[in-house]
Amino acid sequence: MDTLLAILNVFIDPAETVRRIEGKKLAWLAPLLAGGLIMAFYQWNTAHFAFEAMRADPPQGIDAAAIEKMSANMETMSRFSAITAPMMWALMALFTAALTFAACAVTSTNVRFPAVFALVAHTSLIKAIQLVAHYFVIKGKGEVSSMQDLRPSFGLEMLLPEGVNKLVYGFVSFFSVFHVWHVVILALGLAALAKCGKGRAFGVTAPDWIVGLIFTMIGALFMRT
Repeated sequence: MDTLLAILNVFIDPAETVRRIEGKKLAWLAPLLAGGLIMAFYQWNTAHFAFEAMRADPPQGIDAAAIEKMSANMETMSRFSAITAPMMWALMALFTAALTFAACAVTSTNVRFPAVFALVAHTSLIKAIQLVAHYFVIKGKGEVSSMQDLRPSFGLEMLLPEGVNKLVYGFVSFFSVFHVWHVVILALGLAALAKCGKGRAFGVTAPDWIVGLIFTMIGALFMRT
């Protein structure tokens, strides 16, 4: 029961989650498994949307015949990514936990790595919810006619004018409702875990979202519009 309540509470009350997972060596297992399975479902069920988008709106220099020849390899890669999704999910959580723990060490914030990893495993479920929302928004469109259809808006990027600078788009789109939610919950959870002030906790967890923001903005430069 504690395992389920720890998972449910993390979305609104991370301090309660910290209380329920404290001292439990395998507290990370259930949320990590749940997140990995959700990611696998997402990868398995969204691959065909990307194929549809490429067929309807081929990349520059690639014709429809070339896309059809590539489809078999692309499908194999998508299935492989779905099978390995739980491992990738675990590695991403491990990276976030390591980055957060390193920031804690630099700032002399008193935490243990297993506890940080367990907290990160739980807060990462917010990102899993984003994948579910992403899937249902795309599925609700019916037909996918362009790569833009694969990027549903969950933030203020929907208000940006057409043709806006790609870096600006990347910056604004990063701060979706799910990313902001995750940033806040992770910081509040760490504050409860380390028994430190919320301001300090936001500072310690900042490297995680800063790294994510950098990669998002770099990716935006190669984004097809």
